[in-house]
Amino acid sequence: MRFGAAGLRFSAGPDDALFSSERQALSRLDPDPGDSQAPFEIELLDQPPWTSADPTLFPQWEPAVQRWSGETLLVSHRSFTAEIEAFASRARLHRREERAYPLETVIRTAMLARLPLVGGLPLHAAGVVLAGRGVAFFGPSGAGKTTLAATSPVPVLSDELVAIAPSRPFTLTRSGFWGEGPPKVGNSGAPLGLLVDLAKGPAFRVERLSPAAAAGRVLASVPVPHAPALWRRVLEVVAAVVSEVAVVRMAWAPAAPPWEALAKLLEDQPREP
Repeated sequence: MRFGAAGLRFSAGPDDALFSSERQALSRLDPDPGDSQAPFEIELLDQPPWTSADPTLFPQWEPAVQRWSGETLLVSHRSFTAEIEAFASRARLHRREERAYPLETVIRTAMLARLPLVGGLPLHAAGVVLAGRGVAFFGPSGAGKTTLAATSPVPVLSDELVAIAPSRPFTLTRSGFWGEGPPKVGNSGAPLGLLVDLAKGPAFRVERLSPAAAAGRVLASVPVPHAPALWRRVLEVVAAVVSEVAVVRMAWAPAAPPWEALAKLLEDQPREP
């Protein structure tokens, strides 16, 4: 089965091995973009691609464990065992339960690892489409990402995870993954117009960040698995983004929604030809 996520093509199969819960989860992602890029292939296996007697690698309630072996990312949980080769654009997955969590975890992890290699970037951020432009809100926990997404009067891409797609000019696109909000289909993305570093404050205030300051703030919200080869590409993409897209630090209070002021700010930003 082929589908899309964050501007990337994926396939998972064989088709007859997919559980109904997995098919339902995949239906919430994007359709296959159908472009020239080869899909990231996720092979569903009858046996684990690797084994270990270490019980700490297979937690029951905690998030899945990730560790690198050469250029392969090994991911494990009580419910599944997987290996992800981001550079080769393929993964292998063995599930021990008939639920969507294992496949969703592998798709999400593969997306995070693959995006920088093709010139994109995942962001732990809420994203909206405002005045025809993509706006990403990032910052520490409690800064208001979920609140902004929940109260947005404009289309929301995600309340937790968005992506800067591997295209130029840069485009903010939905990842298909949500945090606390209900998943929504549609609103695939828009040209990236603004990156907003959130801070709580008594009133609305915006400060334009220099590219150097902006890069540091953006990097703190990039959830790419830790590997030097991946992060070299992350640094390259972040440098390009902050040199072409405005990054601001915005103080705001929930009692005073920032949407009108942000729309005016977007009007003052140059558009790509």
